[in-house]
Amino acid sequence: MSDDLRVGVSVGGSGSFRDHVVLAQQAERRGFDLITTGDNGAETFALLGALAVATERVELIASIAGWTRTPATMAHAAATVSALSDGRFTLGLGPTPKAWVEGWHGMEFDPVLPRMKEYVTAVRACLAATPDAPTDVTGQWFSTHGYTNWGMQAPPTPVALGVTLPRMTELAGEVCDGVMLNSIVPFEAVNTATRDRLDTGRSRGPLADRPLRVGIGRFAGVDDDRDRAYDLCRAQIAFYFQIPYFATVLEPYGFEAEVAAGTAAAAAGDQQAMVAAVSDRLVDALGVAGTPAEARERLQAYAGQVDWVVLAGTMNLPAEMGRAHTARILEVFGRS
Repeated sequence: MSDDLRVGVSVGGSGSFRDHVVLAQQAERRGFDLITTGDNGAETFALLGALAVATERVELIASIAGWTRTPATMAHAAATVSALSDGRFTLGLGPTPKAWVEGWHGMEFDPVLPRMKEYVTAVRACLAATPDAPTDVTGQWFSTHGYTNWGMQAPPTPVALGVTLPRMTELAGEVCDGVMLNSIVPFEAVNTATRDRLDTGRSRGPLADRPLRVGIGRFAGVDDDRDRAYDLCRAQIAFYFQIPYFATVLEPYGFEAEVAAGTAAAAAGDQQAMVAAVSDRLVDALGVAGTPAEARERLQAYAGQVDWVVLAGTMNLPAEMGRAHTARILEVFGRS
């Protein structure tokens, strides 16, 4: 694999907190470059703090931490992880699903784009705040005044935005140091529509002269038997037929049949039919799958397209199968 392509693994979903820490340590020993965790199991910043002191080299990325935290709370947590990790941390932000924001937290979600832009502005102000220069941001939805970041001495924290759809992709280019492309963004889109959107946003924003780091999540499926490897990916991808914008993302790339079959199966609660709706072509578009040699070759296709790829291999899989598959991912994609 190209040394220019940084490779990571996702932790923090199902399983025990201690298991996630051990997995991160194993990934570091195997030569992985990145560990990501987000709002999908263990509390994001509690786990990131543990990972910061349990590892020495790997970059840590919140992928993603949701905006239901106030800007000051988000910045305080991020600065703490940056300090604990000696600057190995990138704060990845995102709105999280609408049902979570409104149902779990009793907050408004729409209009999502201007809210997200204002949120990033407020978080950046909080990260930069000092006792001599406290925050003074007045927004329609997110305001912060007098916050000093507790006078914390922490390395600078890059801010990235998790994106799926075009307008949020442009926003990432406009206001962030990095972008994290959703795992459901097809490979074909990465260096065409997605890159155009990022460039458009970058050109009009205050960071136009700064580089933009681009990362993407991919579903991994690795087995000595190619069919079993693809089935491991199919099970993970099938989950997204329940997500309304999955169709919006996929249909421009010729996946109408898969979307129609998968969404019908999801509406009927038929898990087997959801998995069956995931074609080999859809696995290739969203995943890194095959025999070890094939999977490594597939991953290499992302070199020059993105700066980093983070692999996930447990979603929708039984716990024991997920653990065994994760061990295989570490073995196959590790550099040592």
